[in-house]
Amino acid sequence: MRKYIFLVLISLLVIISGCDKDEIINNLIDSKITATEKLGEVLTKARADFSGDALLAAIYGRDVSTTGEVDLANNSSLSTFVYVVQSDQLQSNEFYVPVFGAGPVKSPVNFSTMLSFIKDTTASTVMGTVFGKLATVGIDPAAAYDDSPQAISKALNAGGNAFMNQNTGSKIDMFLVPGKSIDTTLTVSNTADWIMNFYSENKSLVLWIRGNNITIISGN
Repeated sequence: MRKYIFLVLISLLVIISGCDKDEIINNLIDSKITATEKLGEVLTKARADFSGDALLAAIYGRDVSTTGEVDLANNSSLSTFVYVVQSDQLQSNEFYVPVFGAGPVKSPVNFSTMLSFIKDTTASTVMGTVFGKLATVGIDPAAAYDDSPQAISKALNAGGNAFMNQNTGSKIDMFLVPGKSIDTTLTVSNTADWIMNFYSENKSLVLWIRGNNITIISGN
């Protein structure tokens, strides 16, 4: 019944405004998402078709906006969030991406693909080590961490704005990973850290954000 009412309303809007129906639907349904917005849907999907014990291991944000969002309806952009899940039972990972107007699906993007996008040698080495641990290390469900808008805001204030002002056309990639995958001396498990990668054609700035502590991993 609600679906019928929705379609009737859309039809009325089309008649009144003279706009295309798909255009109106796209305006009513926000296609821009943050990193954690679709996490619940991803985990539900992963527990149904990957493993019943699936937990979040990492989030990879490709070409994220300065507001911490990606636009799922923008077909001309490669921007997206890739969700890496982990199973203790299987000791392996699976990868998912959200799809505009539908549920999440398994992604062809994997660790090798992600590493190929990281041009900074130091950052690539760090992330390669992290990725090698994610089959057995996940993010504690009780962990408290920033969503992508808050993480990017911190990174912009810690040098990201200056980098982007000095490097026209630069982009932002970001990785949420278990704290223990970066810092092996960490004695608690319920942390999740952001790695922020600002990059242009030949320069980059890579930041490690743990709470309010920000460390420069690489800058050139």
